[in-house]
Amino acid sequence: MADAGWELQAARQLVVSCFRPRSGALRIRVIGELDAAVAGRFHDQIRALFAGPLGKVELDLAGVGFCDAAGGRAIIAARGRGVTSGVKVLLVAVHPAVRHVLQLLGEDL
Repeated sequence: MADAGWELQAARQLVVSCFRPRSGALRIRVIGELDAAVAGRFHDQIRALFAGPLGKVELDLAGVGFCDAAGGRAIIAARGRGVTSGVKVLLVAVHPAVRHVLQLLGEDL
């Protein structure tokens, strides 16, 4: 089944959980608001994850109902960190509000 991972809970109720389903990819599920108040902590946790060996990462954004430019940049940085680490980072179940912000920031989905 799934390995227990880490969880970050910020004052603004952003919950980030990490587990590995049977598919083998590391799944990072984000729930809450990804904004300037929590983007730095989110970025730090993602950066720490990429310090270890990974093959494929799925960033599940279905539970993110609000995302500002800082949150969008943190998501883009996560994808960039994957590229520099040789890890394929897939955005899965991207909430329409998050998709809109990422497109405004020039991210090709």
